Amino acid sequence: MLEGNSSVGFEISGDSPPYHGIRGQGEAVLTPLNDSSLLRDLLLRYLGSLDSPFAQWLLSRSAEEMIITISPSRLFSWDYRERMSDA
Repeated sequence: MLEGNSSVGFEISGDSPPYHGIRGQGEAVLTPLNDSSLLRDLLLRYLGSLDSPFAQWLLSRSAEEMIITISPSRLFSWDYRERMSDA
């Protein structure tokens, strides 16, 4: 649980070829979402609107949401796009 131990590992990558991404370790800080526009901004960016059932569900429980900010201490990346291209 982050409240007791702020050390985290993370990975950001796609799940289909060509594979590329980043993973790392760091320290995380939890901040209540409160009145931040972050959730709305992310929903608009990734879903395109706030009208979907999923967006509405997330917005309806925004009082319970937390922002996780990670300060990375180690980063590792991989990129197989060139090797896996159909060239």
